[in-house]
Amino acid sequence: MIKKKFLLVFAVVAISCNKKTERPEIQIKNEKNVIDFFQPADLGAFGSATRLFVYANFDECGEWGGHKESFEIFSKGDKQFYANYKRTKVDCDKLGKLYGKPEFQQPYVDKVIKLEDKQKEAINNYLSQLIKSKIKEGFPGNAGQNFGVIKTDSTLVIDVYDSDKKNLENYNQLLKSFNLEIVKYEYR
Repeated sequence: MIKKKFLLVFAVVAISCNKKTERPEIQIKNEKNVIDFFQPADLGAFGSATRLFVYANFDECGEWGGHKESFEIFSKGDKQFYANYKRTKVDCDKLGKLYGKPEFQQPYVDKVIKLEDKQKEAINNYLSQLIKSKIKEGFPGNAGQNFGVIKTDSTLVIDVYDSDKKNLENYNQLLKSFNLEIVKYEYR
């Protein structure tokens, strides 16, 4: 009798373990389509010095680099978000004379933009694509572009260094959402 009960329990367990269950794919939806990452108190609204920097470094001068661009995302006391966008330019022909000196990176654009929901969403999309790029990042050798984001309190750091054209396309999508001039770049 005990042997039959044991066989019955064993059969039930074996059958239940054999049954394949499929889990539905988890989808995260945001009602407003605006990332919850943007919290005024977290990015300076109440005196915090924390900022979010989105940056790109290019290599039009080969292994010596090229121009740099950045967005400094912050909030003010009005609890609105702003981006201080900066872009430099370089003269690769004067590389030997200027490399390593401040004049190598000449200021080109420096402006503050009040963020709208579409720009917050564009930053969110860019960060998502940047994470995917980091996962499949390939070493470019001595020259490549560098795309990244860093939160100054070190709670978020993503840095991608490669020659994948998709990174430039994603960055240009971000620039387009800000109505900024896109980066025209020739890949070698």
